[in-house]
Amino acid sequence: MLTASRSVLDPRDYARLRVGQDRSEVERVLPDHRTTPPPAATEPEGRGMTCEYYAMTADRFDDRSGDAYRLCFRRGVLVSLDALTP
Repeated sequence: MLTASRSVLDPRDYARLRVGQDRSEVERVLPDHRTTPPPAATEPEGRGMTCEYYAMTADRFDDRSGDAYRLCFRRGVLVSLDALTP
């Protein structure tokens, strides 16, 4: 439960993120830990792109349990952000 709570990205912080932001700006609002990708998530294709996943909630009984935010970067720039709900 502690690890799960340390990977939750606050929805208000997610809403402030914009494609084109520098990674150093984005990292200011990210939680300490990442979560694993949801089972149905497919990685976007693109050379040099890396994606990170953050939980929407740590509450197992919340409807958003298992949902995640995906942030993808290329060369230190945010190139996509998605809310993944299985």
